[in-house]
Amino acid sequence: MERDNLFSRLLKDVAIRPYSKGNAEVEAKDDSPTGKPIIYINNDTYAGKAKEKMVKAEALHLLKHKEPKLHRELYEAANRDPIYKKWAQDSYRIVTGQIPDPETGESVPEDKREKRDFEKWHKESRFDQVIGGYIMAGDPDIPTMRFWNRDNMRIGPELRGKFEKVRKEFDSYSFPKLGQPPKLER
Repeated sequence: MERDNLFSRLLKDVAIRPYSKGNAEVEAKDDSPTGKPIIYINNDTYAGKAKEKMVKAEALHLLKHKEPKLHRELYEAANRDPIYKKWAQDSYRIVTGQIPDPETGESVPEDKREKRDFEKWHKESRFDQVIGGYIMAGDPDIPTMRFWNRDNMRIGPELRGKFEKVRKEFDSYSFPKLGQPPKLER
C-alpha cells in the first residue's frame, strides 16, 4: 500500500502521547512544548482500531499546518458554498446562545457559550469539526461522531466532492506494521 497519502504526510514526525484530561487533543507549533505536532490520545478510552481512527481524526487538525494548500482549498470552497455558510451561521447562533438548539429546544448555558467572533470560531474550531464530522460520520468508535450523518450535512456539491476525496484517503490509510498505530510514548 502506498504510504505517501494524505494521512502518512499528516502523521509524519508527529509524536503520539497518552492523555488523561479528555478524549484527545492536538498541539502544534506554538501550542506544543516541543514546537512539533503532538497528538494526545486517552488510552483508557481508545484501543485497537478505535485508537487508530482517533489518531487519524486528530491528524485532521494538522491540515492547516502540514497541508496548507489543501486546507485553504477546502476552506475557500466552504466559504463559496451558500448552503454551508448558512449552516455555519446557524450553528454559531446556537453556540452563542442567540437561538436554542433545534434538536433539544434548549439554549447553551451562558457559562458555556462561544465567546469568539464568527470568523475566529469558524476558522479555529467549527471548520475542523465539520471536516471530521463528514469523514467520521456515524462512527460508533468515536463518541462525538456517532450522530453525524454525512448524507444530511448542509453542504453543496463542490464542498461535498472535496470532503469525499479526503474521506477516501482517510479510509484507505492503515498504520504500518499490520494495522498497529504508532507506539505511544510513556
